[in-house]
Amino acid sequence: MGGMMGSGMMGWAAIWSVVVILLLAAAATALIVLAVKSARNTQTKGGGSGSGEAHEILRARFARGEIDDEEYRRRLAMLDQQ
Repeated sequence: MGGMMGSGMMGWAAIWSVVVILLLAAAATALIVLAVKSARNTQTKGGGSGSGEAHEILRARFARGEIDDEEYRRRLAMLDQQ
């Protein structure tokens, strides 16, 4: 009977080991996803190259007369909110 009790304990230990490894892997994945999202938000909000490029395109369209002053200011405000 003692032998059966010992092997049962070993089985639970193996199951808990797998559970802990899966939880650690999920936590690591979540941290990586958060870091990538944060980096993308910082690049977009912080005036990264995409934001500067959008402002430049808007300025050029205004300069060529493709959009009027009101449209320029409205779109500029939208860009600055992002």
